[in-house]
Amino acid sequence: MKFSITEFDVIFLSYDEQNAERHWSDLIEKAPWAKRVHGVKGFDTAHRACAELSETDWFITVDADNIVRQEFFDIEVSFDPETHPRRCFSWNGLNGINGLAYGNGGLKLWSKAFVMDMHTHENANDPRKAVDFCWEADYQQVYRTYSDVWNNCTPYQAFRVGFREGVKLSLNRGCRVTAEMMKLMLHEQNLRNLRIWSCVGAHIENGLWAMFGARSAWRNMCDPTWDHTVVRDYDWFQDVWPSVADTDLVPACEQLGQEITQMTKIGIPVLTEETSAFFRAMTERHE
Repeated sequence: MKFSITEFDVIFLSYDEQNAERHWSDLIEKAPWAKRVHGVKGFDTAHRACAELSETDWFITVDADNIVRQEFFDIEVSFDPETHPRRCFSWNGLNGINGLAYGNGGLKLWSKAFVMDMHTHENANDPRKAVDFCWEADYQQVYRTYSDVWNNCTPYQAFRVGFREGVKLSLNRGCRVTAEMMKLMLHEQNLRNLRIWSCVGAHIENGLWAMFGARSAWRNMCDPTWDHTVVRDYDWFQDVWPSVADTDLVPACEQLGQEITQMTKIGIPVLTEETSAFFRAMTERHE
């Protein structure tokens, strides 16, 4: 069965993002029927709030750091809701800092049954699902890009997103990996994305903060005693931020890179503004 995207409720999901109002205004111009959930603590809990607000059995979420491309509202999706009543489709988002295009921050089409039945993040009953949705059964990645993700509005926002991705990309199917085994056990694409988060961004506003966040998280993930599930708690980030807000970023990134390389044997240089911009231009995906 084919469905137009415009048949589904669109729900804008915001928490504290500084660019949320601008992106919300852009969304309601393109999708005047859009609804909004704001300020709900907890990733799992916030998505349940979206399901409760939706008047359609399937609904689309737009994260607050997203600008949705107009062509998204022209597409159709094919699936049988009777055969697969519990499913999530996730499209790529193009990251404004480093040019990566994958599921992080992308648009998602959820069935209410999927959301109300899932237990992830703060409600996880499986350690693999403690910091991400993607290990839920029937979570399907769609490799087309229909939004642009701008999570570099402030140093804090960039640090937080880099840190969260540094943790998630350091996991092997949701499970911890020792520093010595990361080079062998991390999925090839995840390791590539982790290195790019850690190296690319010096050419763009607050990009170094995202790199510092990713490197800080990666370094912490090399310590088996560190609790990585803190990244699902935005209060934790607020508590940590004052201790890092005055960081001298370039030497700090260099130091973290040396420590990570020593522990993992994985090289992560700090690219200059020029080489960072060149790398992004050569690798950015525009599908």
